Amino acid sequence: MLIPFSEVKFHSPDFDGKFVPSFLNDIARDGEFQNGILICETSNKTGYVLISDGRAVLSRGIAFSNEGEVFASVPIESFLEEQHLELTLASVKNDNVLKYLSDFLAYPHFICSPYRFVNVPFLVSYLSGQKESALIAFKHGQAIDIVAFDKGNFSFLALFDSRKNVYIFEDNPVNFGAYLGNLDITKPIVLGIKISENLFSSFGFSSGLDFIEKDLVSEEAGVYFNAFSAVFKVFAEILPPENVAALAGKILSYLKGKYPQVYSLLEYSPERGTVNWESLLETRKFVAEEYRFAAYHGYLDEILLLLLRSANSLLKPREMKALELDVRVLFQGAEDKNKDFSGMFDRFDKLLKILQ
Repeated sequence: MLIPFSEVKFHSPDFDGKFVPSFLNDIARDGEFQNGILICETSNKTGYVLISDGRAVLSRGIAFSNEGEVFASVPIESFLEEQHLELTLASVKNDNVLKYLSDFLAYPHFICSPYRFVNVPFLVSYLSGQKESALIAFKHGQAIDIVAFDKGNFSFLALFDSRKNVYIFEDNPVNFGAYLGNLDITKPIVLGIKISENLFSSFGFSSGLDFIEKDLVSEEAGVYFNAFSAVFKVFAEILPPENVAALAGKILSYLKGKYPQVYSLLEYSPERGTVNWESLLETRKFVAEEYRFAAYHGYLDEILLLLLRSANSLLKPREMKALELDVRVLFQGAEDKNKDFSGMFDRFDKLLKILQ
């Protein structure tokens, strides 16, 4: 279900849910996207992640029955288990909209009902009489309109225009009145949300962002980085420091020549005897979207093969076997701890066959 936004920045009709944390962490790392909403949708539920100042700040999962009339909250973690999400990243340029989206996702609903069971004019009059701050959300098919009230007074309407696929924002009470007059024709689902900071303590507020720590791409890359470091450790054991630096220079020069932007930040530090492999996570934004998540290991496998070839040309057979065993143990341990890393060990075996 769509909720108010300004402009769609990214859309994928078929996105693997286990990479949603990586997608969000990429946004925070790149710093180019500031305010908006990430919408994760399956056939019967929608997950929302609100983004403010480039970082995820709030999430919520919502599900409706097949008839679209029964509402329930669902764990946002459940979307990570979906292999075929429709993913939409949309910017929000209006500060009021950002605040109302935050309220919509954070506060519990005191009404969720088909329009025929709700006296909307009475509800509006009640909010006015009680000087309540609240939202009324109207679900029209796959989009939600939001009306905001500040201490009983109408303040804002976000209305979805299905013909243009955009939201229109209104603060004119006359236009709001015309909108109410058309509700009997459209007969939406009505959701009421009371805004009160006192509610947080009564129902246990949670931002729902623990799932972001499950960054599969970064975790998998970290395993590879450890393997790369293990190879350089062996280089340091058999070569003088200046030779290690020269070898690192050749390897990095080759990589930068092949994919200049992707490998642009890689540097060898003679003082530490290491390469800043972690910088690869910062330059993933230069990798095409279809290779940035599930297929990103292809870049890492390429680096590992290059390092193994260099090691194979320098090490004695017994030393090379010991290095291979160390990397095998590293990859096998990673697979044992995380089933999503399945295939890493087999890919390493294929690299060894290429060396033979």
